[in-house]
Amino acid sequence: MNDGKYVLGISGSLRAASLNSAFLRAMSLLCPAGITFEIYDGLDKIPLFNVDHESAQNPEVDHWRNALSRADLVVVASPEYAHGVTGVIKNALDWIVSSGELLDKPLSLPNLSVRAHLAHSQLSETLNVMGAVLHEECCPGATLAAPYTLPDATEFVLIENAEI
Repeated sequence: MNDGKYVLGISGSLRAASLNSAFLRAMSLLCPAGITFEIYDGLDKIPLFNVDHESAQNPEVDHWRNALSRADLVVVASPEYAHGVTGVIKNALDWIVSSGELLDKPLSLPNLSVRAHLAHSQLSETLNVMGAVLHEECCPGATLAAPYTLPDATEFVLIENAEI
């Protein structure tokens, strides 16, 4: 890592062809000099949250908390499943409710789907309760007039599409 800013990107989807993950990869490729953009890839390794185990040593949870603590900005790009927040992102957030890694942390919450309004507002509320500082100007939102979804979009397709 350099002496510049550190941005942590988190995709709420484990799907290989996830638009949210592709968006984060595109951001990492377009990142200006002096900024390190890392995409967190361990959400699937974090065990199911159990408050009885919250204070026990757990390498996956420690890695998650450490990545968040180091970040100058956190970007959470997460889809909506069944009108709700994905289980993988909710589980990861449950592990940090009482440890405070998001307290006063600048956060961007892009909404990349015109169909994802319920989960986005739920996630926004959860992150707000956890003390994150949501920067609306850094939260693009897809609309019917300006969709971010493209069939089979990759990070390279997203970069090449000037409208996105």
